[in-house]
Parts: sequence; structure tokens; C-alpha cells
Amino acid sequence: QKIFCENQAVNGLIQEYAVRAEKAGISFTARLDLSAHIPIDDLTLCIVIGNLLENALDACRDCTDTAPFIRIRAREESGHITLAVDNTCGSAPIEENGQFRSTKHEGFGTGTASVRAIAQRHQGVAEFRHEDGIFYASVFI
Repeated sequence: QKIFCENQAVNGLIQEYAVRAEKAGISFTARLDLSAHIPIDDLTLCIVIGNLLENALDACRDCTDTAPFIRIRAREESGHITLAVDNTCGSAPIEENGQFRSTKHEGFGTGTASVRAIAQRHQGVAEFRHEDGIFYASVFI
């Protein structure tokens, strides 16, 4: 088992997604600089990371014209956490009024909405964009 960071909860989550990506033939790269004690509770950060990585896996599975990849980067600095997840995406997500339509059911998805809500609750920000077949998610908490 590869060690991605000192935070055990986040490390375990990243290990799980790395295995799932590998099994699906998706290139997975993680660069995490998170200590054992981060300025937000482990569960909350794992919810954010889990939502972003689950969305990334789903998008990569639908990507047929390029080699799929997921890149996650996170670091802790001056009491804040900066997190970025980039992934290939077969088609641009449909966004309406700042919310993304779900690809799994009718209506809007809850993953990015919950990430935004968590970031705002911690006086942070979450931004999402799609450009040239890549979906970029950035979170500052």
C-alpha cells in the first residue's frame, strides 16, 4: 500500500481510489502534502475528496477518445487546504445556474454542490471548469 500523505483517513481514501482507477485502466497521480492533523475534520475533507474522485472516475469511464487520467494535488499551508482534481472528460458537463446536471439521474448532481457548500461553510471557495476535454476542480478551505 502506497503512502500518499500523513493523514490516515485521507491516505486510506486515496489508496482506495488509486486501486479503483488502476482496475478501470485510468492513470492516477496523487501529490499530497497533508499532515496527520489538518485544520478541518478528517470526515469533512474525505467527503470533499471522495465526491471529486467519484465524479472523476465516472467521467473517465465515459472517456473513449483519449487516455483517461485523474490527477489530485493537495497541500496544507498557513491553516488552509488547497485541493485540485483534474480528469479527462468525454463530454462537457451541463451547467445551469452554477449547478451541474447529473449524469446518473434526472435533475442536478449533489457531489459538486456538497463540495461548494462545505467550502463556503469553512469560508472557502470551490471552482469547477471544463476545457479541452479536461474537467478541473479546485477547492480552497
